[in-house]
Amino acid sequence: MAGWARGERFSHRGDVPDSLGWSDEQKEAVDRMRAELRELATVVVDHPHWAIVPREDLVNARMQLKKQTRPVEPDAVTEAA
Repeated sequence: MAGWARGERFSHRGDVPDSLGWSDEQKEAVDRMRAELRELATVVVDHPHWAIVPREDLVNARMQLKKQTRPVEPDAVTEAA
């Protein structure tokens, strides 16, 4: 992407240089992560659990799932300290 001069697009950082773009390695990593995200989303949406949730509670139940955090492994806490 082409850069721009300060004021031309109201940049608070001053002049913005041309973007170097993503390397092939970065593009492959993004494609891989997006594919994994699509696969995981499908697993969650199609999980048999949702068949037992009353239809009127489905959206709220999925929103609650989104708000949950992953459990922290005890080893990860020790390593972070």
